Amino acid sequence: MSIRNIRTMLAGLFVLTLIVCSASPSSAQPKAERDLSFSIYGGAMTDGDWIEAISGQAGLEDSYLLAGAAGWTFFRPANRMWSLELEANVARHFGIQDHFEFNAPVLNIRWEAFPWDSALDTSLAFGIGPSFATTTPEYERIRKGDSEPMMLFWHIEAAFGLPDSPWSTFFRLHHRSTGYGMFAEDGGSNILSLGLRYEF
Repeated sequence: MSIRNIRTMLAGLFVLTLIVCSASPSSAQPKAERDLSFSIYGGAMTDGDWIEAISGQAGLEDSYLLAGAAGWTFFRPANRMWSLELEANVARHFGIQDHFEFNAPVLNIRWEAFPWDSALDTSLAFGIGPSFATTTPEYERIRKGDSEPMMLFWHIEAAFGLPDSPWSTFFRLHHRSTGYGMFAEDGGSNILSLGLRYEF
């Protein structure tokens, strides 16, 4: 699959998620009381570091990911401006890589207060936790010279939805890291992804 086809596919997924979000009825349950979520997201491997990936300077590789994630918001302060979440996600790699990846428990901190939330509900999140691949990831080995099944996982995410809707779409950088040598000397990868989330 060419890079142009990948970008077309991601753009199509984004349009589809916007249609789902806009067509879904508002939830009867207030957002502040919705503590559980399920997400599905997919994306393509990049050939650069995480800064190059999120700034658009990295190219895309013939290696893909499809993941499902379950989340639990276990703390919100009284001002409701931010929250803490626990997440577990399972990813299937295909293309250059061919294995499963398990990331849990992932601790997320999410900033939820933006001045335009009454028109477009927006949040930014960062999550971190352990990552286990069922085999040594092939692309990580090719790009970095070596890797390990056990690594550090982190992500950064921007999510968008209509006010009071249980549905949202999000962009996520899915990252595996050596943790500055704590988990491995070599390895790591960056995947740009697009997802759909339902909160209940």
